[in-house]
Amino acid sequence: MAIDETARSALQRRINRVIGQLQGLQKRIATGETDCLADIQQIKAAKNAMWKVAEEYMHIYLRECMDKKLPAADMEQKLQSVVRASFTM
Repeated sequence: MAIDETARSALQRRINRVIGQLQGLQKRIATGETDCLADIQQIKAAKNAMWKVAEEYMHIYLRECMDKKLPAADMEQKLQSVVRASFTM
């Protein structure tokens, strides 16, 4: 799958945001400057941001499948795979 430059940039920004959130948490834990509530909120924000990465990636993937005009059976198989992967994350 080849992702166009605009989509690639958007995914990279989302991934960088997650990395920044996790690095902030890692730094607080390493320095002992933890705050339970703030840390849990940061973990939740990182988790939600990762779901957004997955959502955007799936959107790109499925749009590419449709653009390729795959046979219905192939499209159905790809859709089932994406749905299965989404709910086993």
